[in-house]
Amino acid sequence: MTPPILIMHGDDEKIIFEIPSTSDSNEKYLVTWDFDNGWLCDCPGCLRGGHLCKHILTAEEYMKKMNMALLDDPTVFKGGLIGSD
Repeated sequence: MTPPILIMHGDDEKIIFEIPSTSDSNEKYLVTWDFDNGWLCDCPGCLRGGHLCKHILTAEEYMKKMNMALLDDPTVFKGGLIGSD
């Protein structure tokens, strides 16, 4: 059984998801859709490499499945953390 995806926060600026790791059942990642910055994830791949990760793809698929039509452009990916330089 796949652990649930949780919405940790949602407002008119951002939506924050908690996405369970597929490789470690104790690990979870925070994935954010920020209306100004696009998709962001706190996994090592995104933080170091700035690439689109499977956690972001999972959150995007979840939004589609739940009919959360909140995104102007769901393919936007900026990388990094919100508020980081």
